[in-house]
Amino acid sequence: MKKTTAAAMAAAGAALTVADIYRFTFFRTRSPLSSALFERRRHSDDYYEKRDSAARALEERPHEVLTMISDRGYALNGFYYRAGHERSRTICYIVHGYRSDHAQAAGFCADYYLSRGIDIFCDDHVASGSSGGSFIGYDYLETYDCLKWIETLKKHFGKDVSIILHGFSMGGATVINMSDKCPDNVKFIVSDSGYTDGETILKRGWGAAAGAFFDLMNALTRHLAKYDLRQTDVRGAAKNTRLPVLFVHGTDDPTVPPEMGKELYGICSSPDKKLLLVEGAKHVEAMYRAPERYAAYLDGYIEKYIA
Repeated sequence: MKKTTAAAMAAAGAALTVADIYRFTFFRTRSPLSSALFERRRHSDDYYEKRDSAARALEERPHEVLTMISDRGYALNGFYYRAGHERSRTICYIVHGYRSDHAQAAGFCADYYLSRGIDIFCDDHVASGSSGGSFIGYDYLETYDCLKWIETLKKHFGKDVSIILHGFSMGGATVINMSDKCPDNVKFIVSDSGYTDGETILKRGWGAAAGAFFDLMNALTRHLAKYDLRQTDVRGAAKNTRLPVLFVHGTDDPTVPPEMGKELYGICSSPDKKLLLVEGAKHVEAMYRAPERYAAYLDGYIEKYIA
């Protein structure tokens, strides 16, 4: 009897552990326990201070709030910032990453684009920031929401508006996944610290039990969030795209290894692709570490593809 009780308690404890890890990985909200155990600060205090200061400065700028209902029925919010008094004919759509939000991603590069006379649009993805939803999509859900946002921008600002896609981390994977599905309005893409597929990223974090654990987590995701984690692989889109693409990666990225950026660059079928590697930069730190080099690459693409 005692053995049965102990086994039942162990099984219940294991189930609760798996549920908490799943919540930590895929849900909008996390438990205090899993947050304390698994969250890590991977950057310097100076990086976080600059990121958060830039995010606050962006949020304080005058802006328009757009709302869209996703195909899954969630209310999603987008934020539009003008470079001047009138709307520009070019918009940079900045796509944020995993557990980030519109201001954290756009803050670092806002001054760059606005100073070039380019308006900024950035959204809070599903289960992020002020938008609705409970499950993070690991680039799969976000890809189709972002494509719908592009159609929304065309309706608001004209069918001939020019769009730059600039994604960071999971957003870097998202813009690559979009790259063979975009309308002609998209002129070029920037993928900063993007991964090849969510499956590999998740397995890297789960250690020796990664294989079996992934199968369990994927079964839960298919049941609860209604998508398969293997659908997060962006390599197929990279092989099919004809859009100009700038890949950016830090050589010391512990979150998304630089080899992933190099692989995407290598297989990308774009007739105009470049790879910017920033020595010593960690995850999404390239613009923080090398702003002038980064700007020079962007200037080249803008001069070539934006009228």
